[in-house]
Amino acid sequence: MKHLGPFQDLWDAWDEADEAIRAKPLYHFELAVGAQFDELRGHLAADLPGKAANEAVAIISVALNLLRRLGYTPDEVAELTRARAADRMRGQTSAILDKYRRQFGV
Repeated sequence: MKHLGPFQDLWDAWDEADEAIRAKPLYHFELAVGAQFDELRGHLAADLPGKAANEAVAIISVALNLLRRLGYTPDEVAELTRARAADRMRGQTSAILDKYRRQFGV
């Protein structure tokens, strides 16, 4: 059973390219996210928040494809997501934000 909620449609859209995605080097995904952020910034600069939101969804799609590349199934991605939220994020978001502020100044 597949449990990615609204993100299942993104996963399913890429099923046709499953073999190609699994063969991509990890650097592909880093470049893809960078390109999506470039487009997102451009849309924000042009005061096109809806288009910027679409780029944010594209970033989620890249992340899902990276998980596909790493060999995970939709059910496993759903479980990883729940576990990561519970074990690393819930109750710790202030500390996470502080870490990025200290390390990167953001």
